[in-house]
Amino acid sequence: MPHRSTMAHLVEQHSYAVELSGVLQTDGTKQWHHDFNFPKISVNLFYSDLGNPNVLGEAYAFTGGIYLPFVKQNGWSLGSELQAGIGYVTKHYDVDLNPKNNAIGSHVNCLVSFGLRFEKQFLQHAMGMKVSMTHFSNGAYKLPNLGLNLPFLGLNYTYFMQPINRKDSASFEREGTELKSWNFSTQLIGSVKQIYPTGGNSYGVIALTNYAQFKATHKCMIEGGLDLIYNGSTVAYNGGGYSRDKNFQVGVYGAYVLPIHKFHMFVAMGRYLYKPLDPAGMWYHKFGGRFQIIDKLWANISIKSHWAKADYFEYGLSYRW
Repeated sequence: MPHRSTMAHLVEQHSYAVELSGVLQTDGTKQWHHDFNFPKISVNLFYSDLGNPNVLGEAYAFTGGIYLPFVKQNGWSLGSELQAGIGYVTKHYDVDLNPKNNAIGSHVNCLVSFGLRFEKQFLQHAMGMKVSMTHFSNGAYKLPNLGLNLPFLGLNYTYFMQPINRKDSASFEREGTELKSWNFSTQLIGSVKQIYPTGGNSYGVIALTNYAQFKATHKCMIEGGLDLIYNGSTVAYNGGGYSRDKNFQVGVYGAYVLPIHKFHMFVAMGRYLYKPLDPAGMWYHKFGGRFQIIDKLWANISIKSHWAKADYFEYGLSYRW
């Protein structure tokens, strides 16, 4: 789907895809299984022809995913399917060999997929259909990076090795913070990015974030944070001629966090308080996840953007005090 007019030439025919998944059906032994209506967790191998073999080539991916039913009754369910992982696109932009590919500048990309899934589950089988959007992007570490958006209508079939046997009550207590409680964390982020024109230098990014979280419900945490950022590309983005201290930025943000066991998914919107040079607008956004490594240490993978324009991926560690 060409989300910019400059990408219209990339659409030649429909895209087709196949996905092979290993699925774990939660059984109710832990309280979060009940909180989220017995979700399914999956690891997935994905393939798509991308609909334009000469310019875009083919796409492969390895992802982790979760199906979160909104409603579930008599084996029928309707819910959201979320996936994220590493993708490989066989053809990318090359100024001499593939100049028409203005969407993807690297073989290796991140894949994110969101969908709405309708399913009927039996004791040892499940069948369903979904409508989803799959997105490939490298987070601007190698330009061009307009990204690929692939809307899919899909059918799925699942066979379980053992009949489904759900527990009516959890045998394990909830883990994590209690309701109406606060926690405080410090996060260190590092990244690399490029700016247009294509073929230029790569620039380093480092950021220190202090944030607080309030757990409102077992499915909702509210987060607020202060970002201290050094973005090495800002001076070059503004034409150069400035000292490096102009690359510093300070911002504040608010976020909604969905806590799923030891994984937290978040979406955030922020505003710069200090920016000597224009970083591509006053507002910025974050989307991603954190997962717990050990008791107080979490890993962070997210993307920072200015509205629909990717700024950089955020790779880092977060320590909960």
